[in-house]
Amino acid sequence: MPVIPHLSSARVTTLATLSLCLALSACGGGGDADAGAVADNPQIPPVTQPVTPPVTTPTTPPTASEQDLAGFTAAWMSYQMLASVNMLQMAAGGTGSCGLGGTVAYDAVAGTSTLDQCHTRAFPYQVYSGRNSISQLVSNADRSQVSAAIRSPSVRVVSADTGTLEYTITDGEITGDVVSSESGDRFSFTATGLRIRAGQSSDYTISNAGSTSTTVVFRNGQPERTSNNLVYTVSNGTSTWQVTVMSPMHEAGADRPDQGHLMIVRLGALQALNATFANNSITLSGGETGTTRPLAWSDASLQAALAAARK
Repeated sequence: MPVIPHLSSARVTTLATLSLCLALSACGGGGDADAGAVADNPQIPPVTQPVTPPVTTPTTPPTASEQDLAGFTAAWMSYQMLASVNMLQMAAGGTGSCGLGGTVAYDAVAGTSTLDQCHTRAFPYQVYSGRNSISQLVSNADRSQVSAAIRSPSVRVVSADTGTLEYTITDGEITGDVVSSESGDRFSFTATGLRIRAGQSSDYTISNAGSTSTTVVFRNGQPERTSNNLVYTVSNGTSTWQVTVMSPMHEAGADRPDQGHLMIVRLGALQALNATFANNSITLSGGETGTTRPLAWSDASLQAALAAARK
């Protein structure tokens, strides 16, 4: 029978200690490394990479002249957009040809009006397609007097000359009356919450618009539009302006206004910007610059501002 050598107590203690150390090492614990740094074996701190702050390019605030051009552009574009209110008033409750092409159809059961490439003599420079809801409709037999409430318009307005989209009316409420005669049409209306998109991403909201004397009359077969007593607020999401027609705005055919005066007050501005029209030119006075300066429609800075307002 083999003889098992005797283990001394010191050797047993050493083996037990070694087994315990191996067990702790296998579990990831124990050992002198967890006891902290010692003089002959200091801990090495983790290496960290410095954080580089993002590079930001400071934005250059617009100059006073640029602010005035932006205000005039918003006022002028929204003034032109409000002509669509009169067009929708004329079409409310009607069914048939639009005069120069396209059709309008009214569904009395659904209370909707649908325009399909509608092109009229009174507004010959745009073509309208889309639909809106009609209520409170009152009309005589020959539609020489029409009163209606128009809601939730979704209407595309396209240039009759180029076929390009000018803007889209996406929402709003309109109430008012149209009185027609052989010489022309007279409109009175209020419009709230009109939402209009020009271009791909330029959104405008026209609020609290109202006019008691907007007319379209025909001279030598051509429409002439005159607006008076018109006040409204327009916002492009960045700034808000109140626009007031101070003297009648007159547009003969396709010409720019040959007379008229818009007062444009930016929310927070110290003074109003005045735009006076005469002989197809504009004079801007006051505003952010506090100066008076003539401006031609062909001016490069104005054309750039108009392009930026419908991008």
